[in-house]
Amino acid sequence: MVPSPAIELATALVAARCTGRPVDPATAAYLPANLAEAYEVQAAAVRLRGAAVAAFKIGLTSAAAQEGLGAVEPIAGRLAPPDIRLSPARIEAGSHLRIVEAEVIFRFDQDLPPEAAPFSKADVMRGIGCAFAGIEVCDTRFMGDDDTLARIVADNGNADLLVVGEPLRDWSEEALRGLTVTLIRRTRPDVRGSTAKVLGHPLEAVTWLANWLAARGEGIHSGQLVASGSCTGMTVLGPDEEVTATFGSLGSVSMRFVQAFGLKEDRV
Repeated sequence: MVPSPAIELATALVAARCTGRPVDPATAAYLPANLAEAYEVQAAAVRLRGAAVAAFKIGLTSAAAQEGLGAVEPIAGRLAPPDIRLSPARIEAGSHLRIVEAEVIFRFDQDLPPEAAPFSKADVMRGIGCAFAGIEVCDTRFMGDDDTLARIVADNGNADLLVVGEPLRDWSEEALRGLTVTLIRRTRPDVRGSTAKVLGHPLEAVTWLANWLAARGEGIHSGQLVASGSCTGMTVLGPDEEVTATFGSLGSVSMRFVQAFGLKEDRV
């Protein structure tokens, strides 16, 4: 059973998602002290939102990102159906940190149940039906910019929205190996990255997720999406800025932050 302090923090984080008013760590009644407590908070927040898990996100998929936060493996988060947007997306700038990351998104067409673990990369490939160009929009429900690893995990890995773009043409394990990924902005230099930044290959990250979930008695279900990790690192956009992410010649995705008025929209 989830401790009541964890539920209290989860309730505050869900409320912050709705209202745009962040949680102040200095006055919070409870903060997770380790990853086990952090994932309890995250799971409680997912239940409180009352929506199905439409997608998983994988974070900290580079050695540098893990070292920076003292992590020894990636982290995971969950997104609900209202968190999924289609390219070209228009997203209210006032509701978000305006941090974006280009990621390969996979859609599963077959279940990966926990009892079938451990999973190999080949097992994961057989379960995937399609790959898409994607952009993850990151946000935090905590006040300030000094987040700990446990706080980030409790806050859903800073996952906020997922923009799904074109299906990647003729994708394969080899086609995604070392693929150049570029974030194109109109008024600023391009941001260049690679699928190699995602644990060496995005499918390695998805395999990690499948086995991590199985160890917790969970699985990936047909129809769910997996955002495999950042190919470009974190990029901050302006309040009225458009960005396109290209994945070599395989496909692209685009979104634009637009000025918003009033409070953050209810996306629960």
